[in-house]
Amino acid sequence: MTKSLSKSTWIMFIFDLLILFFSTIYWCNSFELSIKVSVLSICLITLTGLFVLFLKGNYKIREFNPTFWNFYRWFEVVVFTHISVAILLFFLVDKSVLLKFLGLNILLIYAGLSIYRLCFHYYLFNFKKVKRILIVGVNDRAKVLAEEIINKKALKMEVVGLVRTDEIERKIKEMTREIFHLTSDEEKILASENEQAELIIDDNIPIFENGKDIYNIVKNTEADIVIFTYASQLMSAVPRNVKEYLMPEFYEIVTGKFYMDLKNAVDFRVEFSRKNTFLYDFLKRTFDIIASLIILTVTLPITAYIAIRVKLTDGASPFFSQTRVGQDGKTFECYKLRTMYVNDYVPKNGANVKYAESVKTDDRIIPFCRFVRKARFDELPQMINILKGDMSIVGPRAEWVDEAKVFENEIPYYKFRTYVRAGWTGWSHINMNPVFSVDEEKERVAYDLYYIKHRNILWDIAILVKAVFLACGGRHK
Repeated sequence: MTKSLSKSTWIMFIFDLLILFFSTIYWCNSFELSIKVSVLSICLITLTGLFVLFLKGNYKIREFNPTFWNFYRWFEVVVFTHISVAILLFFLVDKSVLLKFLGLNILLIYAGLSIYRLCFHYYLFNFKKVKRILIVGVNDRAKVLAEEIINKKALKMEVVGLVRTDEIERKIKEMTREIFHLTSDEEKILASENEQAELIIDDNIPIFENGKDIYNIVKNTEADIVIFTYASQLMSAVPRNVKEYLMPEFYEIVTGKFYMDLKNAVDFRVEFSRKNTFLYDFLKRTFDIIASLIILTVTLPITAYIAIRVKLTDGASPFFSQTRVGQDGKTFECYKLRTMYVNDYVPKNGANVKYAESVKTDDRIIPFCRFVRKARFDELPQMINILKGDMSIVGPRAEWVDEAKVFENEIPYYKFRTYVRAGWTGWSHINMNPVFSVDEEKERVAYDLYYIKHRNILWDIAILVKAVFLACGGRHK
């Protein structure tokens, strides 16, 4: 994974730990619980609480606005945290004592988390030092990066200047052509990149013409971070006390997405081909088999109930399959529970592909199946696909064949997402709402490529757990 930009999330993590820990200690002592029960409660609530806070996205670099939704989400976190300890202590503690202990601990922890986050929000937007960012390059990459920094106020950053390096960028293009065998389409993309070089969205950002004087430019602008749009010898001239990043790396840290342009895509392709993933592939396949068997077993009553109700609705089979595109572009039959009345619907081709209708307004959906779709219970039969090796628990979405053809023509590097097995859930699943257009699909591809680049087994497990939490709440993307 990429390195962190800020210490604020670590400070928040420590405060959360202290609130969970000391609140539970206080109420354990107040109710005179035994040492065994107290230790068990303290450890379980503290560890579970931190894990749930992480799953709910409380340690992302973003605004912590004091909205009703955020207050509700924090309360939901605290309640989730106490479910496991409630089940465990049900047989060990008097029921009235247990209810009072859980209720008071939930209230105290919720108050602590809410008050701290309100204070953090006030500090973030009123006292935290604004980091000064110098971008080396005046091109597409600089434009995208400047927009991200300007639009994401919670980053507490400002662009203090851009440094022109036209000669360096020209050499980068020449080297890309010489080193890599580019297709005709890639040549066109390379030629078109940097066309919007001058379209920086804030005219107040100064542009420095002499890129070779980078040391003095950094000193004069008092920059805290220097971001190079392309690697160059100028990186060695940056003062030691100033942090350096390459633009794609910084973009990934800020957005959790892969930056898609030709140079970065070619680097991605070469890195993927050279990377030895034998151990990861073995662990992932083992994880897929174990996780799918557990999910199949645990959800069998749910699957059976839905299947019976669908069958009774119109008499047709509750199960069906769709031809989907999997790893390396190979097709397979993807199994699902039917949630719609029998119909002959096919996806529409065109620039504005709309293959996912709104769950709220689509009258093809069987009424009781609206929640089934939101909770993704209709995709439980895909565990069979996972056991067969067609899919993985975590990975990019498996697209319909017709959709994939449209997206391949419209989105550069779309095929890169088929380098790995398609997933039942994934990084894009838990970060995006359903996709309704080619532009939205481009964003999903950026999430998918970020996942493929940084994938590891611990992250796969974390994504699965978060997906299960979202599904149980009917809020899976």
